[in-house]
Amino acid sequence: MSKQSVTQSATQSVTRPCVGQITSKFTTKLINAVVITAIAGFSIAATQAQEKVIRIGALLPASGPGSYFGVMGKQGAELALEELNKTGVNGYKFVINYEDSQCSPLGATNAAKRMLENFKPHVTIGEECSDATLAAMSVLEEAKVPLINAGSATVKFTESGYKYAFRIFPDAKQQTDSLAVNAIKNIKAKNAILLNEKTNAGIDISDNFEKTFIANGGKVLGRIEFARDVSDFTSIATRVASMGDVDVLLVSALEGQTVKLAQALAQAGVTKGGGGKAIQIGTIWVPWGYDQKAGKASVGYTRISQFDPNEKRPIVQNFVKNFKAKYGADVIPTHLNAHTYDQILIIAEAVKRGATNSEEIKNQLLKMVDVEVTTGKITFGPTGQNQNMSVIHYVETNPDLSWKTLNW
Repeated sequence: MSKQSVTQSATQSVTRPCVGQITSKFTTKLINAVVITAIAGFSIAATQAQEKVIRIGALLPASGPGSYFGVMGKQGAELALEELNKTGVNGYKFVINYEDSQCSPLGATNAAKRMLENFKPHVTIGEECSDATLAAMSVLEEAKVPLINAGSATVKFTESGYKYAFRIFPDAKQQTDSLAVNAIKNIKAKNAILLNEKTNAGIDISDNFEKTFIANGGKVLGRIEFARDVSDFTSIATRVASMGDVDVLLVSALEGQTVKLAQALAQAGVTKGGGGKAIQIGTIWVPWGYDQKAGKASVGYTRISQFDPNEKRPIVQNFVKNFKAKYGADVIPTHLNAHTYDQILIIAEAVKRGATNSEEIKNQLLKMVDVEVTTGKITFGPTGQNQNMSVIHYVETNPDLSWKTLNW
């Protein structure tokens, strides 16, 4: 097996970092946690053939700009597996193999190929970055292995004819239709400026928001796109300030750039966090903890969150309680922790219904209606897209940097 893969079960002891600790030590553990030779790989495969196990492949970035996805995703997955493997499901246990998909098309393609060759998963979860997800999906589709996605927004994932693509995450159109309407209805926005990274997800979010916002009477004053390697947003903030009074700023980027952009906009006096008028808005991009990193610049930030740890549903509060028990009483789970936790719960539901191989898992996923997980309820449509919008939650950052739940 590749040095960039690792197979684990709930019986193994693993050192787990707290949320937000994106350390080189953890990244190294995720990529090289267990170095398994080809002979050992055959041994594991032979053992699993004699046991009743479901093999889950996890495409999570442990390197690159989205490495925090891998940190938080692994935590959620480990908790789900620990809980499920206490008793098993229909006599089956679950094992997982992590591959570093690097939040990039090439990295995800290579990771998917390694995983298929060395681990032969029944089902896969991941990636978080849309471009990487699309690249991996083409490989997995050919192998007829389902991919359950929870973090990629591009509509192309479930609108390209793939038969093994499933997404519990609301796509770009579902998110932006809701956000644009609420920006006009609840924020009373009349105009907007759109700022997005040049990726499938960033472009889809801005494109769809613009259409819905204008259709509902809003006006887009301008749109600025930037590459993922941009680290200084002073000039962009200055451009935004020069466009005149703006009501809302839609920002679509990974956490690191969103923090820097928010701080630049606040320093330019544009946003509420910097004494300005504009409200920064967003779809599901940044995790719990972003507000503390951005500081005062995040005040007023209003966005969609796929997971709200303050929600009172029993499944949410049990998840929060168990997460804290495992990772620390002061650690609050993010939507990224919930992503992998829910993906594995969905797989367990398919196994509970009798699925034991890739094709049966795919067929059971297509039959699911209102299956409750921590992020909401899941109903897969014919293209594999979740149709239940209970997975959309709105929150606003308070002056003390805590979250205010918005009942929109």
